[in-house]
Amino acid sequence: MAMQKRQFRLPAWRLSLRQIIGLVAALIVIYIAYGILLPSVVTITSTRSLTLSTNQSQLIKIYNGSPADMKVVSSSSSSASFYLTSVPVLYGPVVSFSLSPQASLNVSSSGSGTADMNIKLVSSSNSSITVEITPLTAALGIKPSRGVTLLNPASLSNIGTSNITITTLSTVSTTSTTTTTISTNSTLVLFQQALTLMNKTGTGVLMKNYAALYAKDVACTPSVYNATYTQYYSKHPPAPVDYYNVSLATPTGIKINESKLSKTNVLLTYSTVSPSPGTTGTAVQAIINTSSSSFIQSLSFTGVYAGFNYTILNKSYAFQSKILNNCGAYISPP
Repeated sequence: MAMQKRQFRLPAWRLSLRQIIGLVAALIVIYIAYGILLPSVVTITSTRSLTLSTNQSQLIKIYNGSPADMKVVSSSSSSASFYLTSVPVLYGPVVSFSLSPQASLNVSSSGSGTADMNIKLVSSSNSSITVEITPLTAALGIKPSRGVTLLNPASLSNIGTSNITITTLSTVSTTSTTTTTISTNSTLVLFQQALTLMNKTGTGVLMKNYAALYAKDVACTPSVYNATYTQYYSKHPPAPVDYYNVSLATPTGIKINESKLSKTNVLLTYSTVSPSPGTTGTAVQAIINTSSSSFIQSLSFTGVYAGFNYTILNKSYAFQSKILNNCGAYISPP
């Protein structure tokens, strides 16, 4: 009887072990995929060394600024070439520069006239490079080095901030709740009132317009994009503004989440949806008081729209919306 019990339990134990091994393997695959699809942002507050492979991109952030995408375009034992652009790529210039080993340049990740980092090439080979990045504060007023050029100049960076007052939201919970999870009629009415009021503002109209533009221009094709880019820039689109990269960075839509803060206050959160994690996420947040004539309690451009304002984005939309094909959202203003 004892032998029969062992013969019965042994296959069950082996099956359980295979299940465990399979589950662990699946979790490892998911973990790896998650790391690939959602690359981390390296925050630089002091001199930091980074090793990157040729053609690799890395999201970096200086202090608490907006993320920027740095790509190693090419490398050899004698030099390395880089592209650097703010995220999302469509709303800013692309900075281009090359370095030889032990050389360094002062660079602005936003393409502005003030450098926010010094990049030194420590070593370089055909397959990888190592750089040292030192953050530079705006107070220093250091200008970008002469070796730094704007591959895709954008006049947007020269526009001043808008006159919209931004109120700190630190005391307000920003947990978003979609209207589909709300069952009370009074809350639904409150949300409808808040959205109706928001749609009367310039920012609300702009977000509606961008949502429609993004949805329409999902139909953009490489041939139409290349022809449209050439029309405005008089050259074939180079990386990282080629069709492949831009199509990944261009949002495909905008979603709205609403959260009830009080009987009259609603937090509206506009978020972009994109194939790329770098251009997906919160874009605009507004608190609307439905019982006040001055119903906008606060308004901020944040997340993927951090560093931008209504004037900048509206000017960009005015240009993109006049492109009559399905690639307007893919083209940044020259």
